This record gives sequence, structure tokens and C-alpha cells, in this order.
Amino acid sequence: MRFFGLAPILCLTSALALRVPDYHGLGQISLGILSKCGGIQSAEERTIYQVLKEDESFSRLVKAIDLSDRVVSLLDDADAGITFFAVPNSGLPHPRPPGHEDLRPGRGDDRDIPHNLGDLVLQVEQLDHVIDDDDKEHRKQALARIIRGILAYHILPEKLESAQLVENNTYATNLTLKDGSLDYEPLRISVQSTTVPPRLRLNQIVEVTKRDIEATNGVIHAISLPLLPPPSIFQEAFLIPEVFSYTSALQRVGLTGAVDRRHVSGEDGKKGSFQGATATTFFAPTSGAFERLPRKLRLFLFSPFGENALRKILEYHIVPQFVLHTDYYHDARPSDSAILTSLDEWSLAELQASMPDPNTISGSETGYEKRPRPPLPDPVYAYNVTLPTLLQDRSLHVEISRYKSKLPVPGPPRYFTTFRVNGEEVGPFDVPARNGALHVITKLLDPRGHRHRGGHDDYKHHKHRDGHGVSRTHRDYDAQWEDWEEWLPQWAAEN
Repeated sequence: MRFFGLAPILCLTSALALRVPDYHGLGQISLGILSKCGGIQSAEERTIYQVLKEDESFSRLVKAIDLSDRVVSLLDDADAGITFFAVPNSGLPHPRPPGHEDLRPGRGDDRDIPHNLGDLVLQVEQLDHVIDDDDKEHRKQALARIIRGILAYHILPEKLESAQLVENNTYATNLTLKDGSLDYEPLRISVQSTTVPPRLRLNQIVEVTKRDIEATNGVIHAISLPLLPPPSIFQEAFLIPEVFSYTSALQRVGLTGAVDRRHVSGEDGKKGSFQGATATTFFAPTSGAFERLPRKLRLFLFSPFGENALRKILEYHIVPQFVLHTDYYHDARPSDSAILTSLDEWSLAELQASMPDPNTISGSETGYEKRPRPPLPDPVYAYNVTLPTLLQDRSLHVEISRYKSKLPVPGPPRYFTTFRVNGEEVGPFDVPARNGALHVITKLLDPRGHRHRGGHDDYKHHKHRDGHGVSRTHRDYDAQWEDWEEWLPQWAAEN
């Protein structure tokens, strides 16, 4: 479900260098319209499939597309009205010369088929060097099934030119998984844009290299790399230890299943199944968030005596059976325990009235040093929502606002989003996952509530010497946890 009728990963390392709010902006690059030349059809007269077929730079992708009649039928459907993210030859792995194939002709085992578009294209090309037999036909059918799923993640079910893509942060794709992941909702992609340099990215790392290639049944955007259907929230974090070295904390306290979704093989050769959380939202603390804690507290949390406290703190960062992106939500809970009540039917005026004025919030309220704030335009939309967490009777307070920039820069409108949880900035945010949404935070959330009772006026002046005698200031020391010995052990022991 989208908020207010809005139109409906893996590497994070480079993105984590940016702090939110992330001011989005994108200059549109006009590609013009292909004209008739030498009897060739113009863009207005060609489908997406025909445009790709006639462009040699997409020849390798087309070879893979041709393996699936269903994909061809969709891309060649004159009434489709879709967006297709197409990978040119330059964005695919180099073809392997004959004699260096990984394909084993005599086996035809589905387990040998890679699950990413680049390797799939290589294997399609390798079929040319395999003798025709039943095993080859079986292999082609298996490849066609995987290609159909992978390419579904490269398709949006509506036509969106680049200027429209930047209006939202996430979009639903054509890929819906049959194993219950995301509660049978379509997997999503995220969109990031910048003004200087003018750049449009998908899922943080995939560049849109050529925009707005028109066709009769939609639009094509060329991309630098294939889009990978995202893994689970846990696997996304686990794959980037430079940023999330503390993912081991989830394993240590038995919370992996709360944010993971993975295939488990069956016993005695029986068919396996997917297990773990189908739909969840995780506010993922970075390694730096743990490093900001007092050293003695870190030692306590990762000792046998502090495991219960660590578990409860991490449970406070997990919203079960609910997927929240800044412009989309899905409630997977039973209808009688719905988190949100007709949120999509709220009027903009009601939503804006519920939000604090970002120009008047004081430093003591936000926890940041008081400083003049530039005036913000009226939000395109804004809302507050309180979300129950895996920690019983503890909730998170989320504030999200989406703005249309008024900067006097040529080109289409620019948009940016502010996102706070318990008053703390979130970012990067809207990282799509197989089983939900991952949002990055650089401060551990205090389970005592929205704001520490002692305030933060002393926080910005606080200095502390750690166990090594090194002076630490507010930039790398979270004074909010300074009194942890007074309440945390007792709180952790409570049921």
C-alpha cells in the first residue's frame, strides 16, 4: 500500500559515507526521439523488445530474453505500459571463449544455474557450444525460468521516465516470490538521485547510464550493472562487515531468524523450504553505533552477563510483521492487530498538523546542537507513526517528511526526504530486502523511550576518558548511555 496514492542491494559501503537528510536532485538528460532513417521504425512505432532487438549494444541481453517466450511477450506487448531497466553488453561479464565454459553438458542440474543476470547470460551464450540433446533442452528450460524471475526484477509495472522516477524513493517491481517472502508483495527497488554530479542510481550502486529511451509500450533506462533481487535483511548486513561488524550480535542472542529469510534443505533428500521472517523492518545499528557506547557497557553487553540486555536492546530495533519504507508500508499482521489505521486515507492537512515544525525544533528537543536552520518548503507529505517492536510493550516513534526542493537549478523538480526514529536521523534508508526494509542508524536506540529524561544540553560538551586514557567527545561517545549501570542490568533481568 502506498501513501497518498504515490506511484509504486546490495553494497552500502559508499552510501554510508553520506548522512541524512539526503537531498535528492536530478537533472533530466534529454535523449530526444529516434527518427525514421532508411526505413527503420521510429521509437514511437517500436515496442521495448523491438528497440532492444535493433540495438546491437543490447545483443547479449536480447539473447537471454529470447530464451523465455513469456518475457518476449511482455516486452513486445503494445499495451504493456512498463519501465524496463536494460543492461547493455558493457555491463555484463565478458564472454568466455570456447573451451572455458562452466556448463557441464551431461548433467543439466538446476543447482548449477547461477542466480544473477550476468552469469545467466554467460550460460545462455555457452549453450551455443553444446550438442543438441535432452540435457541441453532441460538446461534451456531451467535457464528460462531463472531469467524470467531475474528480469521481472528489472521491470516496473508502469511507465516512468527519469523525471518521474525521482518523485518517490521506492517502487514495486514485477517480481513476487512464491515462498511467502515480503508477505507475497512485489519486491521493491530504491531510487537515489543527486544534482551535482547529475546522477540516478538504483539500489545504491547501479547507475542509470542512459535515460528515457522511448517505446510504444513503455520506456527503457540503460543501467551499468544487472539488478540483483535483494537477499534478506540479515544477509544484506552480514555481507558488509566493514559497516555492520556487530551483526554477530544478532546471532549471539538468537535473533537471526527475526531478520533473516533463507532456504533450508530438507532431510533425507526431501524438498527444502524457506524459513525465517517473511516481512519485517530493521533499524540496523552500524559498528560505529556500538563503538559510541561507553567501553565498559560494550564489554558488559558482549559478556555472558549482558546477553539478555543485548537481546532486548536489539529487539527494540526490529519491527516484526511490518514493512516500512518512507513512501510505502505493508502490514502483515492479522487485521485485528493492525498497526496503522487508514493511514492512506489521512488528509495531507491532518498529517502536516501532526508533524512538528522543522524550523522551530530546538536543540534540546532533537538532541543536536542549536543552530539556525534553512527554511524548508511545505512537505509533499509528512506523517508520524508509532510502531510496536519485537521488545514487548516498547514502541518506536517515526517521523518522515518528503519535500520538493525550491533550489533555482534548471531541470525537473528535486525531492528530498527527512527520516527520524525516536528523534534520531536515519540514513541511508529504504534499502529493499527480500523480507522487508533495512534502515541504517548510527546511534543505538535507547529502549527507555523517545528521549532520555536528562536531555542533551550537556551532551555536546561532554568529555570522557576511556580505559586507554584517550579523551573522547560527543562525536564518538554517546553520553545518553552514561548512566547505564543504574538501570540497564535491572531492566535486562525483568521479564
